[in-house]
Amino acid sequence: MNMSTDMITPTNIDNISFTEDVCADGICCFMSIPRNQSHLGKVKFFLKRGNASYGIKLLYTAPEVKDIVYNPCRCLNFSLREIPSSHGTKLQMVLRCSIINKRCRPYTCKAFPDKADSFMYDLLAPCIYNEYRASGRYVKLKHKHIFHLFYAFKDDRKLLGKIFPGYTAEEVRKKLSQCSGVGKVCAVWDEKKPSEYFLLEIPKVDSIVYVSDVHPRIEGVKQAYNCWQGHIESWLERHYGSKWQDSLDYAIEQEGSKRKK
Repeated sequence: MNMSTDMITPTNIDNISFTEDVCADGICCFMSIPRNQSHLGKVKFFLKRGNASYGIKLLYTAPEVKDIVYNPCRCLNFSLREIPSSHGTKLQMVLRCSIINKRCRPYTCKAFPDKADSFMYDLLAPCIYNEYRASGRYVKLKHKHIFHLFYAFKDDRKLLGKIFPGYTAEEVRKKLSQCSGVGKVCAVWDEKKPSEYFLLEIPKVDSIVYVSDVHPRIEGVKQAYNCWQGHIESWLERHYGSKWQDSLDYAIEQEGSKRKK
C-alpha cells in the first residue's frame, strides 16, 4: 500500500460531528470480520450490500509505521447528514448496520464479543478502539508509538452519491472540502492505480465503547496487563526482547507515581 505524505487540509472552521449513539460495532464491523463473513451464514447471499463496501475503509496509521487498512462488513452503511448548528448547519457522520435499525443488531453480533459462540469470544485481547482511547503511557509501552484511526472514504462519484442522499457527488465533494476535520490523501488500497480518499479521524468518544467484565475499559497499564496478560506479554517480548519485564515494571511504577501526585 502506498500513500502520499502530503495531506490536503481545508481551511473552513466547521467540522464533522459523530453520533454518540453509534456503538462500538462500527469499529468491529471493520476489524473483527471472520473470513468470508461466516458470521452472517447463508443469509449473506440475500442481504443488500451496505454502501460502505463501495469504498469506506478503516485506516490505522502512525509515523514511521506501515499503515494498515481494514475493509468493512458488507452490511455496514456509512452516511452523512446535515444538522442545525450555531453557524447554520454542519455535517454529522452515522455508521449503521444496513439490515437493522439502531436499537437492534443481528443475532450473530448481538452479544459480541461476550457471547459464547461469538467469533471473538476466545480472543483474550482488548479491541483496538479501547486501546485508541487508552493513556499514552499504555499505548507507547505496547505499540511503541501513538497511533491514529481514520475513516477513509473514496472520492468516487457513485459512493459520494450513496453516503449523502439528496446531493450530487460534486455537492458532497464541496461540502467535505469545507470541513476543517477532513483531509485528503492519494493512496493505493486493493487497487491497481492510485485513488483519492477523504480522511476523517475517529473521535475518542466514551459512549461508543463496548464495556463488560471480559472487555473492560482500559484504565491503565497495570489493569490492562492483569486483564490481558498473555496478549500483552507477546507484544512486549516482540518489542523489548528479554527485557520486556523491566519495561513493564517501569511503566507501572511511573503510572503509580503519577497517580500519587
